[in-house]
Amino acid sequence: MSVPAVSTDSGRRAPQSDPLRSRSFALLLAGLGISLFGNLMLRFAMSMWVLDETGSAAAFASILTASVIPTIVLSPLGGVLADRMNRRTIMVALDATSAAIVLACALVFSVTGFNLAAIAAMQVTLAVLDAMETPTVQAALPQLFREHGEETMRRAMAAVNMVNQAGTLVPALLGGVLYSLVGAAPMMRIAVAGFATAAVVECFIQLDAPDRSGQRSSSPVDDMREAARFLTRERPHIFRLLLICGALNFLVTGYAEVGFPYMVRTLLGFDAGAYGVAYALVGVSGLVGALAGGMVASRLSMRRFPLTILAFALTILPQALAMMLPVPATVRLAALTAGTCGTMVSICISNLISVPAIQMSCPEGLTGKVMSLALSCSLCAQPLGQITYGLAYGALPAGVVLFATFALALLCAVPVARVADRFEA
Repeated sequence: MSVPAVSTDSGRRAPQSDPLRSRSFALLLAGLGISLFGNLMLRFAMSMWVLDETGSAAAFASILTASVIPTIVLSPLGGVLADRMNRRTIMVALDATSAAIVLACALVFSVTGFNLAAIAAMQVTLAVLDAMETPTVQAALPQLFREHGEETMRRAMAAVNMVNQAGTLVPALLGGVLYSLVGAAPMMRIAVAGFATAAVVECFIQLDAPDRSGQRSSSPVDDMREAARFLTRERPHIFRLLLICGALNFLVTGYAEVGFPYMVRTLLGFDAGAYGVAYALVGVSGLVGALAGGMVASRLSMRRFPLTILAFALTILPQALAMMLPVPATVRLAALTAGTCGTMVSICISNLISVPAIQMSCPEGLTGKVMSLALSCSLCAQPLGQITYGLAYGALPAGVVLFATFALALLCAVPVARVADRFEA
């Protein structure tokens, strides 16, 4: 696919029919997808290896849980770096470091065999590096497309979401087959190749260092203070939107990541095959949501944000009714799967509205820090949602938990409407 020449001036480029056809954006998507594929293949291989060697799924779950705290603490550092250094350089360095870490651990395993401590150290380190890369990518998008407007930003976010969803689905579908055929060690080599290839691809993205004109901060601590002052004093509506997104992530994580597998496998008693089909459908729905959002990007604005939250709430109500009424298990499974698919579509579209609105409302020199704070808020909400819903499903009927989620989602629509009005003002 031929594209017009790209300028190296922070995303400014010669006129072209579609800004998303730029070479730099294609390379960014390719690097992101390849890196994500390697990361998830590695995570799948390590989970299967730990399960085979220890017989305990809780062992690997505890490793992932342990990675949350350093990720929350250190992800703002990624935002600081993204606003101080060339974002291409950061992406290349993070993926190259990930490749080196996995390669070093593979050499350790070739000598020692299974080593739970090394697996834990590797997964925690990779989780931190991934959390630092996320705000970098999110800050690079407005640098590439700010001058083309918010609609282009939403389309770019939709493309990124499609890559994320596809990068999640493919390892989930291939991981089991590959692990059964070749084991963990070759899958680690696949991960090393993926990270290294992503680093090479990202070397050719054309981005200048971010514009820091008007920024008074001289240290990382000053950077974060300036970002906090921007959110709390200059643009408090952005801060409120970050909190709302964290609350929504709390609900979605708890009900979808904890409740969905618990209800399908434990309460309804379906086997792993049925759950795998349902899980795949939910994953595909996220891809559909990103595609649909990109197609209607011109009609997405903050005034439609409350509608997506109402749609999210309405996807939960049929699930609550199915779990409360005396209907067959297959009907309940269909309601849970269809409802969760609807949730993925509505949340995907809501993200396509809210995230570009935040990015476009920030000065270029603050985008990385603000997005890193958004990531930290989201990461804090995830374990809270998992723990809360785990306790709730253990103490209450599933239908009651789902109905409470429906009610809370409806309540979220009120502050969402107020914040949307402020953005549209």
